[in-house]
Amino acid sequence: MAYQSLYRKYRPATMDEVVGQKHIVDVLVNSIKKDKISHAYLLCGPRGTGKTSIAKLFAGAVNCTDPDKTICGVCDNCKAVQLNNHPDLVEIDAASNNGVDEIRSLIERVKYTPILGKYKVYVIDEVHMLTQGAFNALLKTLEEPPSHVVFILATTEIHKVLPTIISRCQRFDFTRIPDEGIAKRLNHILELEKVQSEPGVTQLIASLSGGGLRNALTILEQAIVLADEKITLAQIYEANGIITAEDKIKLFQSFINQDMNALLEIIHAFSAQSVHYERLVMDLVSGLKDSIVYTHTKDMRFADQNVIEFITFLDVNYRPNDRIKIIDVLLEYVEKMRFSQNPEVYFEVALIDIFNSQGGAPDTVHETPAVTSVQPLVKKIEPQTEVKPVYEAKPETTAVIPETMNVQEEGPESFEIEDEAGEDIIETIPETMASPTILDNDMIVRLMVTADKDLRMVDEEKFEKISMYRNNPQWARPARLLNGGKVVLSSSFFVVVAMSNDIEVRELAEERNRMELNKFSEVLFDTPKVMLSTSNRQFKEAIDAFVRLNKDQTLPQPVLEHELVVAQSEEITEIKDESLESVLDLFGDTVTIID
Repeated sequence: MAYQSLYRKYRPATMDEVVGQKHIVDVLVNSIKKDKISHAYLLCGPRGTGKTSIAKLFAGAVNCTDPDKTICGVCDNCKAVQLNNHPDLVEIDAASNNGVDEIRSLIERVKYTPILGKYKVYVIDEVHMLTQGAFNALLKTLEEPPSHVVFILATTEIHKVLPTIISRCQRFDFTRIPDEGIAKRLNHILELEKVQSEPGVTQLIASLSGGGLRNALTILEQAIVLADEKITLAQIYEANGIITAEDKIKLFQSFINQDMNALLEIIHAFSAQSVHYERLVMDLVSGLKDSIVYTHTKDMRFADQNVIEFITFLDVNYRPNDRIKIIDVLLEYVEKMRFSQNPEVYFEVALIDIFNSQGGAPDTVHETPAVTSVQPLVKKIEPQTEVKPVYEAKPETTAVIPETMNVQEEGPESFEIEDEAGEDIIETIPETMASPTILDNDMIVRLMVTADKDLRMVDEEKFEKISMYRNNPQWARPARLLNGGKVVLSSSFFVVVAMSNDIEVRELAEERNRMELNKFSEVLFDTPKVMLSTSNRQFKEAIDAFVRLNKDQTLPQPVLEHELVVAQSEEITEIKDESLESVLDLFGDTVTIID
């Protein structure tokens, strides 16, 4: 016997063998049992979901002579349908017979009574391909059909069928077959074919089929041909242009490590493997989605992806909100891939976009050395500045500085002096004094020892609502400063926010901003907390240090609450005293602070 493709060989012979579409099968079976056969049925839905198979089964069932079964398989009508030579079953491919002449010829034959069965059944596949004239010719017959005729129309593009045709048919919408149903059917076929496979092969094929059993059988048939002793996952990956779980983990690890060289090497390796980029992107989206489900349920039953290593890796290393953002980027670019002659470019741009969103290298900052004393600055400016006695007529009068005074020379340096009623006595530029609240790695490690993971997850959710405060006049400034950051450590008395670069960290560490952020923390987190900041780069360095110390069992002591509170208050006092002394050194006796 000549070789038959699997999708033809294992086409369902009875309604019970149909995979999925239970809601449609039940209606059709009951209509036969109750002898309520309509004159026209319209089957619509994706390819490979069983439209043609059910149409043929129903065509045989309406003429089956066994009153107790929908399809007995032994009567003359059933045998003739199985052998594709039933005189009362007419199949028409509308794609190649779409003209008005072909439909008129069909209508001429409709008036003849059945030869063998009770009904004359016309199955018109891809009915949306009919021309306007052919639709109009068919419409007249559907309006007044003979009692012995049943039309079964099938289409994958229901929107192209005339509404007047749709309204005269019983419509059935086919859905994509669940992966579980496809995998179960594939396992059954492998048993019948006596072919062995690795665990997870049928689940992987089902996930690649797009909900179509015919697609799944085609992939399985190709795998059987490739296999020597048994079908392996590696063969499925290679034959269908997809990557392994290990490759996916390496890809996302390059995002975490911010290693652009590794990322580009991975992209070039994908190109060498001739991967299917659109399918790869949707595979990554599926894995990210499954990992989010797993994060909240810790149950792999609710995840479609069959490789648990990739899912658990994402669960451990990425926050759910970060995974959602990556999904958004991938879905944005997959639409562009579908209509591009070079989808590889869009794929590479998508990965670089994700790479940048994960932090990237900090901006290059050209810092001037910190000035420990104001005196050298005065000496530098002195030759360029002609000092004139402003109050020459009244030398005994002291220059009185109001609440705020700005002194500006050629450089960008500026000074502000306020009375004791104000919060700030002196504000200096960042270059003249390193901010005492910029964390070093040792302090971050101590904060890691102190932090609470559960509190961090709670604070992460609250931090995501920061955009709500951008239009609030009182809190718009701190909300803007924190924009783009993410909570990486949290406890009952502090929160550490990681920013993308060092410039943002220094801005958050300024005294004025720091005090405002601490007030904002009570609004944002429902309890007052000390707001600390670090860069993504420095935080990753601190993680490495933490892992190293933890391995050696030499982790430092946790940070106590009073250490942060006292340190901040002492820093503010020190800043005010040192800044005031510097200004007095600069201006001498001509400056008087007004109480």
